[in-house]
Amino acid sequence: MRFKTEFNGYAVKFSPFEDGRIAVATSQNFGIIGNGRQYVLQATQQGLQQIAAFDTKDGLYDCAWSEENENILASASGDGSIKIWDLSAPPHANPLRSFEEHTREVYSLNWNMSKRNLFLSGSWDDTIKLWDINRPESQATFAEHTYCVYAANWYELSASIAKPTS
Repeated sequence: MRFKTEFNGYAVKFSPFEDGRIAVATSQNFGIIGNGRQYVLQATQQGLQQIAAFDTKDGLYDCAWSEENENILASASGDGSIKIWDLSAPPHANPLRSFEEHTREVYSLNWNMSKRNLFLSGSWDDTIKLWDINRPESQATFAEHTYCVYAANWYELSASIAKPTS
């Protein structure tokens, strides 16, 4: 199966709820400058079909499906924001929310598999932030890194421990 995106792909994530549903985060000009687009695709007998596309003013570097709601998707943006999209909402209602605490590019998103309202973001501002989808601000900021954070993941054996990667 093939699907040609208009921009360069950065992340591909499979839905934990819907078989064959795929989110693709993309950036114009390899993320150096330009816009981004969050695609949502569905695998069908005829190939990959676009279900939704959300445009952003800066490139997108990662995306993550909510572990709590099959219609919620988060995107990591080059402008330092995290966009929350709702596939069940009309286009004019998206993004549902924009979290804007990072001061540089957000490069990583990861939802908690146990505490499904929580997710982590890793940024080139050298921080990891802990978010609750139901709250307007981050719940914690981890500023122990001395350089860009490229990935922030939950420790598989504990829902309350995060593993950063620089």
